[in-house]
Amino acid sequence: MKLAQISALSAAIFMATSAQANAFLDDSSLNLELRNFSQTKTKDDGSTDSANSQWAQGVRLDFSSGYFENIVGLDLGGYYSLKLGASDIDSFVGNPGLLRVDSDGDSHSYGKTSYAVKFNLADMGVAKYGRMFLDTPLVNDSDSRVLPSLSEGFYADLNYAGLDIFGAWISKGNAKTESGFVDYQAIDKKAEVNDEAVKTVGGSYDFGNGLELNASYATQNEFAQKYLTEATFSTEVEGFELGFGAQYSQVSFDGGFELLLDAANQDTKQTAYGLKVDASYSQASFGVAYTKVKSNDMKIDLDADGQDDFTGDYFIGWSGGDDDTGYFGYNSIQISDFNSNGQKAWGFSAGYDFQGIVDGLSVKGIYVMGETKSQDETEYNLDINYAIPQVEGLTARLRYANNTVEAKGKDDVVKTDTRVILKYNVAVF
Repeated sequence: MKLAQISALSAAIFMATSAQANAFLDDSSLNLELRNFSQTKTKDDGSTDSANSQWAQGVRLDFSSGYFENIVGLDLGGYYSLKLGASDIDSFVGNPGLLRVDSDGDSHSYGKTSYAVKFNLADMGVAKYGRMFLDTPLVNDSDSRVLPSLSEGFYADLNYAGLDIFGAWISKGNAKTESGFVDYQAIDKKAEVNDEAVKTVGGSYDFGNGLELNASYATQNEFAQKYLTEATFSTEVEGFELGFGAQYSQVSFDGGFELLLDAANQDTKQTAYGLKVDASYSQASFGVAYTKVKSNDMKIDLDADGQDDFTGDYFIGWSGGDDDTGYFGYNSIQISDFNSNGQKAWGFSAGYDFQGIVDGLSVKGIYVMGETKSQDETEYNLDINYAIPQVEGLTARLRYANNTVEAKGKDDVVKTDTRVILKYNVAVF
């Protein structure tokens, strides 16, 4: 009788374990993306004219498991960028960002991996630890080239009744064009270099009537504290979908950098704000944006070569970590972020979805003009997307940008950036 009871218990445990294992696998997904990317950059400052190009084939695999016992799961990723062609890369134009570049300017194939252990937070969010793609307003990774940049650390979010909150503790960063991870570090007021993680918290609340409020805070000991707040509102009026946005941000420097600024009797804070209006009707869309970085007195020659290495442009990233954090401004486009010290910028955009005429085709143009006391800057972007109807998951994209800086008493500096991108996405399971 006892033997029969034990056998029944063993069978029940096996069935329960099998059910959980099946849930772990049945809720899993594996996605393959093939990304063929060609990019050419040019720069002409009146005396020097040069161009760089890279062409690469990206292979990207992302696996996301279900949750065992509805508690714990795994995310895994493998990425490789294969060199198909490249010119010698020089510092005048800079690395396009598709391949790893050595000290001689030669481009090379490279790869990287990601992994994270994840925990289900009562079906209202997730907590992760590992190497992952991070996307928060003030600390984030970039996926604008062949392979993404990544972050190593802890991340968690919770979502309940219109309220979304998140937090992250990031100790290492990985750039788009590198395989390895580098510690985030900062210099304290004793000129000592220390490992200093970047921490961020924030959240948003959707009022359900088109109004949404967002706030984020991030800090790195001995370097900086940052704030970003934003309010957005969307509504519909007689067939027009309207959107409005306003944001305000601030950086306060700390540690050794603050000490240098104080010693030079210069500002230790930066502020910026932006306003935007978007409208769409049927298949057409339009937008206007205004941004401004408050003028400040920040000029520091960090390496004593007689040239200012820091001139008060709004500081985007963090100290160390191969950081790829991007700027959040409404007029941040393909080449320029329009975040120079004291810069005011107006941006205008227009787009059209040709659905019904050429299914899958959409076109968007952006023009931004900015000015400071010492220079004017303009940039126009053209973005053409085509989701090829005959092959599910296949898209083609052309992005072109032309940026011109007119500085008083100097020759114009003209930059161009041309990108041709083919993507093929397959859900393996």
